Amino acid sequence: MTRTIAAFLAACTLAAAGAASAQEARIAYGDLDLATTAGAATFDARVQKAARSFCRESRGATTRISDRAACERAVREEALSQLPEYAQVRYAVSRLPVTA
Repeated sequence: MTRTIAAFLAACTLAAAGAASAQEARIAYGDLDLATTAGAATFDARVQKAARSFCRESRGATTRISDRAACERAVREEALSQLPEYAQVRYAVSRLPVTA
């Protein structure tokens, strides 16, 4: 079974996006090993794609770049917070610097 997160966009996210109503984005992660660089990068790409789509639909094509960037950051933060704790830890591990 593929696990997904439903990133419910909280009031602060909606305020940053300028949206009038709550929306939801579903992002699959169950097929990824978030503890690896490749798995985390794939997750990041999925989140970015969902954020772009959400922010474009929320604000329309005339959105200023800074507003869109703030919206996309807020969506990313919300998506990461919706991961189960074990997945958040695995994701964080993948982001640790590699030392020789």
